Amino acid sequence: MIDFTEIDIDGEVWESFARDFLEELGFYIESTPDRGADGGKDLLITEQLQGQLNKYKFRWLVSCKHYATSKRSVSEKDEINIQERVEGFNADGFIGFYSTLPSSGLNSRLNQLKINGKIKDFRFFDGKLIENHLVRIGYSRLLLRYLPESYRKIKPKHLIFDKYIPIKCDRCGKDLIENHHEENYDGIVCNAEIHHDGKPSEVIDVYYACKGDCDKYFEGYYWNNFKAITRWQDISDISIPVFYLKWIMGTLNEIESGNKVYTEKAFKKTKQITLALSQIVMREMTEKEKERVMALSSIPDYM
Repeated sequence: MIDFTEIDIDGEVWESFARDFLEELGFYIESTPDRGADGGKDLLITEQLQGQLNKYKFRWLVSCKHYATSKRSVSEKDEINIQERVEGFNADGFIGFYSTLPSSGLNSRLNQLKINGKIKDFRFFDGKLIENHLVRIGYSRLLLRYLPESYRKIKPKHLIFDKYIPIKCDRCGKDLIENHHEENYDGIVCNAEIHHDGKPSEVIDVYYACKGDCDKYFEGYYWNNFKAITRWQDISDISIPVFYLKWIMGTLNEIESGNKVYTEKAFKKTKQITLALSQIVMREMTEKEKERVMALSSIPDYM
Protein backbone atom coordinates (compact mmCIF):
# COMPACT_ATOMS: atom_id res chain seq x y z
CA MET A 1 0.00 0.00 0.00
CA ILE A 2 2.72 2.49 1.01
CA ASP A 3 5.86 2.45 -1.11
CA PHE A 4 8.72 3.26 1.25
CA THR A 5 11.17 3.30 -1.67
CA GLU A 6 9.99 6.88 -2.22
CA ILE A 7 12.39 7.76 0.59
CA ASP A 8 16.05 7.82 -0.48
CA ILE A 9 18.13 4.83 0.56
CA ASP A 10 20.95 6.95 2.02
CA GLY A 11 19.18 6.73 5.39
CA GLU A 12 19.30 10.41 6.32
CA VAL A 13 15.74 11.16 5.25
CA TRP A 14 14.54 7.91 6.82
CA GLU A 15 15.99 9.05 10.15
CA SER A 16 14.20 12.39 9.83
CA PHE A 17 10.99 10.55 9.04
CA ALA A 18 11.49 8.35 12.13
CA ARG A 19 12.02 11.44 14.28
CA ASP A 20 8.83 13.13 13.06
CA PHE A 21 6.81 9.91 13.25
CA LEU A 22 7.83 9.16 16.84
CA GLU A 23 7.23 12.75 17.85
CA GLU A 24 3.67 12.44 16.48
CA LEU A 25 3.22 9.37 18.68
CA GLY A 26 4.03 11.51 21.72
CA PHE A 27 7.69 10.69 22.38
CA TYR A 28 10.08 13.44 23.42
CA ILE A 29 12.99 13.65 20.98
CA GLU A 30 16.03 13.93 23.20
CA SER A 31 18.66 13.64 20.48
CA THR A 32 17.92 14.22 16.78
CA PRO A 33 19.64 12.68 13.73
CA ASP A 34 23.07 14.11 12.91
CA ARG A 35 25.25 13.82 9.85
CA GLY A 36 28.25 11.56 10.02
CA ALA A 37 29.17 8.83 12.48
CA ASP A 38 26.68 8.38 15.30
CA GLY A 39 28.31 5.69 17.42
CA GLY A 40 25.45 3.31 16.71
CA LYS A 41 22.81 5.85 17.71
CA ASP A 42 20.26 7.34 15.34
CA LEU A 43 17.83 8.79 17.88
CA LEU A 44 17.35 9.01 21.63
CA ILE A 45 13.74 9.43 22.71
CA THR A 46 11.96 9.40 26.06
CA GLU A 47 8.43 8.81 27.27
CA GLN A 48 6.70 9.26 30.60
CA LEU A 49 5.52 5.98 32.11
CA GLN A 50 2.87 5.88 34.81
CA GLY A 51 3.62 3.69 37.82
CA GLN A 52 1.42 2.91 40.80
CA LEU A 53 2.68 5.87 42.79
CA ASN A 54 4.73 7.98 40.43
CA LYS A 55 5.67 8.80 36.86
CA TYR A 56 9.11 8.05 35.52
CA LYS A 57 11.05 8.54 32.31
CA PHE A 58 11.94 5.67 30.02
CA ARG A 59 14.70 6.33 27.49
CA TRP A 60 14.80 4.48 24.17
CA LEU A 61 17.69 4.15 21.77
CA VAL A 62 16.24 4.12 18.26
CA SER A 63 18.08 2.45 15.40
CA CYS A 64 16.81 3.34 11.90
CA LYS A 65 17.32 0.93 9.01
CA HIS A 66 15.89 1.51 5.55
CA TYR A 67 16.06 -1.57 3.32
CA ALA A 68 12.84 -1.09 1.35
CA THR A 69 14.66 -1.18 -2.01
CA SER A 70 16.38 -4.52 -1.37
CA LYS A 71 13.38 -5.76 0.68
CA ARG A 72 15.70 -7.71 2.96
CA SER A 73 15.03 -8.03 6.67
CA VAL A 74 17.19 -6.40 9.34
CA SER A 75 19.44 -9.06 10.85
CA GLU A 76 21.78 -9.40 13.82
CA LYS A 77 24.68 -8.46 11.53
CA ASP A 78 23.01 -5.10 10.88
CA GLU A 79 22.48 -4.41 14.59
CA ILE A 80 25.82 -5.06 16.25
CA ASN A 81 26.71 -4.41 19.91
CA ILE A 82 23.13 -3.62 20.92
CA GLN A 83 23.79 -3.99 24.65
CA GLU A 84 26.89 -1.78 24.53
CA ARG A 85 25.05 0.88 22.52
CA VAL A 86 22.09 0.95 24.92
CA GLU A 87 24.39 1.16 27.95
CA GLY A 88 26.67 3.72 26.30
CA PHE A 89 23.82 6.18 25.87
CA ASN A 90 22.24 5.45 29.27
CA ALA A 91 19.13 4.15 27.55
CA ASP A 92 16.62 1.72 29.04
CA GLY A 93 15.37 0.03 25.90
CA PHE A 94 15.88 -0.44 22.18
CA ILE A 95 13.58 0.42 19.26
CA GLY A 96 14.17 -0.79 15.73
CA PHE A 97 12.56 1.56 13.21
CA TYR A 98 12.64 -0.38 9.95
CA SER A 99 11.06 -0.04 6.51
CA THR A 100 11.13 -3.84 6.24
CA LEU A 101 10.98 -6.55 8.93
CA PRO A 102 13.38 -7.64 11.69
CA SER A 103 14.77 -11.14 11.24
CA SER A 104 13.83 -13.91 13.65
CA GLY A 105 17.47 -14.01 14.76
CA LEU A 106 17.44 -10.33 15.70
CA ASN A 107 14.15 -10.75 17.54
CA SER A 108 15.59 -13.70 19.47
CA ARG A 109 18.76 -11.76 20.30
CA LEU A 110 16.82 -8.83 21.77
CA ASN A 111 14.46 -11.13 23.61
CA GLN A 112 17.45 -12.84 25.23
CA LEU A 113 18.94 -9.48 26.27
CA LYS A 114 15.65 -8.59 27.91
CA ILE A 115 15.34 -11.95 29.70
CA ASN A 116 18.90 -11.60 31.01
CA GLY A 117 18.20 -8.08 32.28
CA LYS A 118 20.69 -6.41 29.93
CA ILE A 119 17.96 -4.17 28.51
CA LYS A 120 14.59 -3.42 30.05
CA ASP A 121 12.51 -3.69 26.89
CA PHE A 122 12.56 -3.57 23.08
CA ARG A 123 10.09 -2.75 20.32
CA PHE A 124 9.99 -2.85 16.53
CA PHE A 125 8.30 -0.37 14.24
CA ASP A 126 8.35 -2.32 10.99
CA GLY A 127 6.95 -1.23 7.62
CA LYS A 128 3.47 -2.66 8.21
CA LEU A 129 3.08 -1.12 11.66
CA ILE A 130 4.28 2.26 10.39
CA GLU A 131 1.86 1.99 7.46
CA ASN A 132 -1.00 1.21 9.84
CA HIS A 133 -0.38 4.43 11.78
CA LEU A 134 0.00 6.57 8.66
CA VAL A 135 -3.16 5.33 6.98
CA ARG A 136 -5.58 4.50 9.77
CA ILE A 137 -4.74 6.88 12.58
CA GLY A 138 -4.51 10.07 10.59
CA TYR A 139 -0.84 11.06 10.26
CA SER A 140 -1.54 12.41 6.79
CA ARG A 141 0.91 15.32 7.07
CA LEU A 142 3.81 12.91 7.45
CA LEU A 143 2.58 10.85 4.53
CA LEU A 144 2.27 13.92 2.31
CA ARG A 145 5.68 15.26 3.32
CA TYR A 146 7.75 12.10 2.97
CA LEU A 147 5.68 9.82 0.71
CA PRO A 148 3.66 12.07 -1.64
CA GLU A 149 2.97 9.44 -4.30
CA SER A 150 1.60 7.01 -1.74
CA TYR A 151 -0.46 9.83 -0.25
CA ARG A 152 -2.16 10.46 -3.58
CA LYS A 153 -2.98 6.78 -4.05
CA ILE A 154 -4.24 6.06 -0.55
CA LYS A 155 -6.34 9.14 0.27
CA PRO A 156 -5.70 8.90 4.04
CA LYS A 157 -7.94 10.11 6.84
CA HIS A 158 -7.23 13.54 8.30
CA LEU A 159 -7.47 14.47 11.94
CA ILE A 160 -9.99 17.29 11.57
CA PHE A 161 -10.92 16.95 15.24
CA ASP A 162 -8.98 16.12 18.41
CA LYS A 163 -9.48 12.38 17.85
CA TYR A 164 -10.61 10.01 15.14
CA ILE A 165 -14.38 9.58 14.71
CA PRO A 166 -15.38 6.09 13.49
CA ILE A 167 -18.58 5.11 11.70
CA LYS A 168 -19.53 1.68 13.04
CA CYS A 169 -22.05 -0.74 11.61
CA ASP A 170 -25.07 -0.54 13.90
CA ARG A 171 -25.31 -4.32 13.93
CA CYS A 172 -21.82 -5.89 13.93
CA GLY A 173 -19.74 -2.88 15.06
CA LYS A 174 -17.29 -2.89 12.13
CA ASP A 175 -15.73 0.52 11.40
CA LEU A 176 -17.00 1.31 7.90
CA ILE A 177 -14.46 4.05 7.10
CA GLU A 178 -11.31 2.60 8.67
CA ASN A 179 -10.26 0.95 5.40
CA HIS A 180 -11.91 3.40 3.03
CA HIS A 181 -8.74 3.56 0.90
CA GLU A 182 -9.33 -0.03 -0.23
CA GLU A 183 -12.53 1.07 -2.03
CA ASN A 184 -14.49 -2.10 -1.27
CA TYR A 185 -17.85 -0.30 -1.37
CA ASP A 186 -19.08 -2.49 1.47
CA GLY A 187 -20.59 0.14 3.80
CA ILE A 188 -23.84 2.07 3.47
CA VAL A 189 -25.78 4.78 5.26
CA CYS A 190 -29.55 4.33 5.16
CA ASN A 191 -32.63 6.40 5.90
CA ALA A 192 -35.60 4.48 7.31
CA GLU A 193 -38.62 6.44 6.01
CA ILE A 194 -42.37 6.24 6.51
CA HIS A 195 -44.47 7.71 3.72
CA HIS A 196 -47.75 9.42 4.70
CA ASP A 197 -50.48 10.25 2.18
CA GLY A 198 -50.62 14.00 1.67
CA LYS A 199 -47.99 14.61 4.33
CA PRO A 200 -44.18 14.89 4.36
CA SER A 201 -42.22 11.64 4.56
CA GLU A 202 -40.82 10.98 8.02
CA VAL A 203 -37.22 9.80 8.47
CA ILE A 204 -37.60 7.85 11.69
CA ASP A 205 -34.01 6.63 11.86
CA VAL A 206 -30.65 6.66 10.10
CA TYR A 207 -28.42 3.61 10.37
CA TYR A 208 -24.99 2.55 9.17
CA ALA A 209 -24.51 -1.02 7.97
CA CYS A 210 -22.32 -3.48 6.11
CA LYS A 211 -23.77 -4.54 2.78
CA GLY A 212 -25.36 -7.96 2.86
CA ASP A 213 -26.59 -9.59 6.07
CA CYS A 214 -26.38 -6.50 8.30
CA ASP A 215 -28.31 -4.33 5.83
CA LYS A 216 -30.92 -7.07 5.25
CA TYR A 217 -31.45 -7.34 8.99
CA PHE A 218 -32.29 -3.64 9.31
CA GLU A 219 -34.36 -3.62 6.13
CA GLY A 220 -36.57 -6.37 7.58
CA TYR A 221 -36.65 -4.80 11.04
CA TYR A 222 -37.90 -1.38 9.90
CA TRP A 223 -40.45 -2.81 7.48
CA ASN A 224 -41.86 -5.39 9.89
CA ASN A 225 -42.05 -3.00 12.84
CA PHE A 226 -42.82 0.38 11.26
CA LYS A 227 -43.67 -0.32 7.59
CA ALA A 228 -40.73 1.94 6.82
CA ILE A 229 -38.74 1.62 3.60
CA THR A 230 -34.98 2.09 3.53
CA ARG A 231 -33.06 4.34 1.15
CA TRP A 232 -29.30 3.87 1.06
CA GLN A 233 -26.12 5.51 -0.18
CA ASP A 234 -22.68 3.92 -0.54
CA ILE A 235 -20.37 5.44 2.06
CA SER A 236 -17.54 5.13 -0.48
CA ASP A 237 -19.57 7.21 -2.95
CA ILE A 238 -20.46 10.01 -0.55
CA SER A 239 -16.79 10.14 0.49
CA ILE A 240 -16.05 11.58 -2.98
CA PRO A 241 -15.92 15.38 -2.48
CA VAL A 242 -18.51 16.29 -5.15
CA PHE A 243 -20.98 13.64 -4.00
CA TYR A 244 -20.35 14.56 -0.37
CA LEU A 245 -21.50 18.10 -1.09
CA LYS A 246 -24.45 16.89 -3.18
CA TRP A 247 -25.51 14.57 -0.36
CA ILE A 248 -25.37 17.36 2.24
CA MET A 249 -27.19 19.81 -0.02
CA GLY A 250 -29.81 17.21 -0.91
CA THR A 251 -30.51 16.59 2.76
CA LEU A 252 -30.77 20.32 3.50
CA ASN A 253 -33.03 20.89 0.48
CA GLU A 254 -35.41 18.10 1.59
CA ILE A 255 -35.70 19.63 5.05
CA GLU A 256 -36.11 23.18 3.73
CA SER A 257 -38.80 22.16 1.23
CA GLY A 258 -40.76 20.35 3.91
CA ASN A 259 -40.87 17.14 1.87
CA LYS A 260 -39.21 15.24 4.69
CA VAL A 261 -39.04 15.59 8.44
CA TYR A 262 -36.40 13.95 10.62
CA THR A 263 -36.83 12.58 14.11
CA GLU A 264 -34.30 13.83 16.63
CA LYS A 265 -32.48 10.50 16.53
CA ALA A 266 -32.31 10.40 12.72
CA PHE A 267 -31.04 13.97 12.49
CA LYS A 268 -28.36 13.29 15.12
CA LYS A 269 -27.11 10.24 13.16
CA THR A 270 -27.01 12.33 9.96
CA LYS A 271 -24.85 14.93 11.68
CA GLN A 272 -22.60 12.20 13.07
CA ILE A 273 -21.77 10.71 9.68
CA THR A 274 -21.33 14.18 8.16
CA LEU A 275 -18.61 14.89 10.73
CA ALA A 276 -16.98 11.47 10.37
CA LEU A 277 -16.82 11.63 6.58
CA SER A 278 -15.16 15.03 6.73
CA GLN A 279 -12.04 13.19 7.94
CA ILE A 280 -11.85 11.57 4.49
CA VAL A 281 -13.18 14.37 2.29
CA MET A 282 -11.49 17.44 3.74
CA ARG A 283 -7.82 18.29 3.85
CA GLU A 284 -5.99 18.74 7.13
CA MET A 285 -5.61 22.27 8.46
CA THR A 286 -2.30 24.10 8.33
CA GLU A 287 -0.79 25.34 11.59
CA LYS A 288 -1.82 28.91 10.69
CA GLU A 289 -5.40 27.79 10.09
CA LYS A 290 -5.45 25.92 13.42
CA GLU A 291 -4.34 29.09 15.20
CA ARG A 292 -7.10 31.02 13.45
CA VAL A 293 -9.71 28.43 14.48
CA MET A 294 -8.56 28.68 18.10
CA ALA A 295 -8.80 32.47 17.97
CA LEU A 296 -12.29 32.43 16.47
CA SER A 297 -13.44 29.72 18.88
CA SER A 298 -12.74 32.05 21.77
CA ILE A 299 -15.38 34.47 20.43
CA PRO A 300 -18.78 33.62 22.02
CA ASP A 301 -21.31 32.02 19.64
CA TYR A 302 -18.91 32.18 16.68
CA MET A 303 -18.61 28.41 16.21
